[in-house]
Amino acid sequence: MLPSIRVESWEDWTRIYRDVSVWRGLIDAICARERIGYGQLRAASENTNAVFLLDRAFALKIYSPFWDEFELERRLLEALSSKEQIPASELVGCGRIADGAGVSWPYVITRYCEARPFSEIREELPEHDAASLAAQLGRIVRRLHSLDVGRFANAATARAWDDVVLERRRSSVSELPAAGVLGDNLESSVEAMLDDAIAAERPASRVVVHGDLGADHVLCSPSDGGWRIEALIDFGDAKIGVREYEWMPVWMGFCAGDPTLARAFLGAYDPSLLDDRGFPMRAVAWTLLHDFGADELIRQWRELGRTGPIETVEEFLALLCPASIVG
Repeated sequence: MLPSIRVESWEDWTRIYRDVSVWRGLIDAICARERIGYGQLRAASENTNAVFLLDRAFALKIYSPFWDEFELERRLLEALSSKEQIPASELVGCGRIADGAGVSWPYVITRYCEARPFSEIREELPEHDAASLAAQLGRIVRRLHSLDVGRFANAATARAWDDVVLERRRSSVSELPAAGVLGDNLESSVEAMLDDAIAAERPASRVVVHGDLGADHVLCSPSDGGWRIEALIDFGDAKIGVREYEWMPVWMGFCAGDPTLARAFLGAYDPSLLDDRGFPMRAVAWTLLHDFGADELIRQWRELGRTGPIETVEEFLALLCPASIVG
């Protein structure tokens, strides 16, 4: 008999989503359906969905009930399986399965990749190897953004994008002052900057964005004479949105605030951005409009040990897209 998995709040979810004993019955039913066997089962370390590794051969993601991520990630993984120049984990199986209470749980199974996340190797790499990987990522992201968006965009993706943008517009300018990151005198200027970015955005210019290209989601392996990117993983935060939405996790996560890596990324993605004086302002705006941009900015601010809030737009630019990158 399949287990009944009760999740009525985020607190419920955080208590159980990595607990193998809670999910084993459902996992075994999924594996039986997909004709996959395993000997060892363990929870993945960093996720907000329930992700389990099967013998280091497969990764099984069971989606939380709090976000509607499954359909777009499934369609992207299916499409990318034939795109060699956009490396992604191979999709092995997907679907929905009901637990003992009749609750339907969407899932995907991908082939496990043995390559190492960039976060593990960044400190040990020579500068030229790190820059090479940043440039590779720039070229891959350019190809991702060049996908035929009509294959993926629909009413649900448009609604998801609008919901994120409107929610972040409402919340970010209140969250940052409350955390001591934004000075009160800057609120009106930041609000105007966000409104300008939203007003300039056009549905016709939207692209497929991964949404979370931090260092943990870029898997790398050594190759002849250097390193190469083997796979981008976790498209759960993917959106049909503006390309600048990609900047925040790349700058704060993959590049970890290193202008050399950021220039290598942008130079490979679109060299014209290195001379685009408007890009830093767009980068700041879409950092604050990113689904978890404010959280990342607050975390970074605290890690830097800053003692006072940001008081000028120029400070935002220096922090999120410094002059050593663009200009």
